[in-house]
Amino acid sequence: MRILIITAGSRGDVAPYTGLGRRLLEAGHQVAVAAHPSFAALVGGCGLGFRPVPVTRTG
Repeated sequence: MRILIITAGSRGDVAPYTGLGRRLLEAGHQVAVAAHPSFAALVGGCGLGFRPVPVTRTG
């Protein structure tokens, strides 16, 4: 199964999903995490795919 985990926020919001993603990966699934581009190394370092979520500024 292909799984995309989408999260936004700080490292404390993103990091827990890397653990979930690893467990799903170990169970045989294809897993990617979509988050702010600054978390690409964190997600990739866990062996998961990464998809950037564009940042928009308002104001």
